[in-house]
Amino acid sequence: MSGAAPLRRASRALIVDADQRVLLFRGDLPDREPWWFAPGGALEPGETYESALVREVMEETALFVDVAMVGPPVWARDAVFMWQDRPERHVEQFFLVRIVSHDVDTSRFEPAESAVIRRFRWWGLDDILGSAERFSPVRLGEHLAALLRGGVPEHPVVVGE
Repeated sequence: MSGAAPLRRASRALIVDADQRVLLFRGDLPDREPWWFAPGGALEPGETYESALVREVMEETALFVDVAMVGPPVWARDAVFMWQDRPERHVEQFFLVRIVSHDVDTSRFEPAESAVIRRFRWWGLDDILGSAERFSPVRLGEHLAALLRGGVPEHPVVVGE
């Protein structure tokens, strides 16, 4: 294979409820172990990270987020991800979305999402930190603990793989 990996810009929502639980989806691909990650997805042409966040959260969870209420990104990540046996460079921004509660509805998933995502779960911080499950980013629990303890950072924290 030659050339650089294709670039995929994406927004991710750290949806945290009143019980301080974060909503995560479980990805299942045949060539890797399952992993848990925040809702979100790729930017469409001409879309901002914030508007992509609003669209993706509605599509994946049926939660309406007002774009005017979206704060600054809290995390940033630039990582290579294997998708359909090819590497993609994912440049992601994560946004904190605080809610009281929400009944997640995944019925609007696109076919490609339904093939990979079959489960979701509201995770408590201690559950993440004590789990042997795989998370994306890898140190999600540590980063989330710092975010919930310290609030929105002045600049996005680079979270790595």
